[in-house]
Amino acid sequence: MCEDTMKLFQRLLVAPAALGLMAPIAANADTAFSSTTTLSGGAYFTVGSVADGGTTDKEEELYMQYAYGLDVTSSFTGEDMLYMGMETGNASGPLASMDSATSGTGAITLHSLYYAFPVGDLSVTAGPLVDQDDVVAATTSAYSDAFRLGSMPYSLAGSETGPGLGVAYSNDNGVVASVSFVSVGGNDSTVGIGADNGDDVSTFTLGYNGDGFGGGLVIASNDGEAGTTGYDTFGGGIYYTPESIPATISIAYDTKDPEGTAKDETDLFIGIDYEVGPGTLSAAYNETDVDGGSDKDVTGFEVSYTYAVNDSVTITPGFFTVEDNTGDDDSGVVVETVFSF
Repeated sequence: MCEDTMKLFQRLLVAPAALGLMAPIAANADTAFSSTTTLSGGAYFTVGSVADGGTTDKEEELYMQYAYGLDVTSSFTGEDMLYMGMETGNASGPLASMDSATSGTGAITLHSLYYAFPVGDLSVTAGPLVDQDDVVAATTSAYSDAFRLGSMPYSLAGSETGPGLGVAYSNDNGVVASVSFVSVGGNDSTVGIGADNGDDVSTFTLGYNGDGFGGGLVIASNDGEAGTTGYDTFGGGIYYTPESIPATISIAYDTKDPEGTAKDETDLFIGIDYEVGPGTLSAAYNETDVDGGSDKDVTGFEVSYTYAVNDSVTITPGFFTVEDNTGDDDSGVVVETVFSF
């Protein structure tokens, strides 16, 4: 076959693919996606200084970090959802404990990929990248969790990711429940899903989501078969929004029972969101207790104010202090700007 004929043959092969790529753009030129696909995301600019920061009490310079994330969702029936989440960031130092903090190299990476669809009163989620806390029906706290402190650090840590399956249930009376299974080694052909040498995490939730109040219970278990420390957790929480004041109060309690010689841990969390002027004033307190010695116990407090500049930009100045018994208290002043799109 001559060279000119070969080039023509290659163009004929490429043309249908090119037309296929152009079809979604023509159908929805504003977004370059099909009409059932949406792209959203956010960029976080976090700047602050932490007095006596870090375990050495020497990380107290004013510095800045960022986090960036993209969420892509598609629907094929109007009731289902294909979800893809990507993120990157450069979190380090004392501000790496901020809720928005994301580590990375600047290269955006895929962190979640799953498909959800309804079956009667059930919602089924399955995919190759499911986080341990992706399928959670119960609401144990209504706190904004937008600054540093958060509830359920053990039962809903979300630190394990892998092939997973989850089922959630809800009815008109507000009763909700869910169960999920994540196989951390399920993407490795030498380990496999549910293998004896791979960590498998099961999570169960049961709760009630009412009008102005609710709560839930969470049980999680990691079998620790990959050589890591397995654990069992149990936690619960309630939230309440009084009719007399524009506030939401949340209280949660979480426990962790690790395998082996690791010490049991408990965490108490109290958070309040209160509408003040054009924004929301938030305050939270948490107390973490580790059996066997006070040097690992942690007590934290934060207060912040979130103000919306417009529909896409919010600014949150705040203050936190953490007593970790390893040195001087970490006390930080932080301003975070969030760009949402």
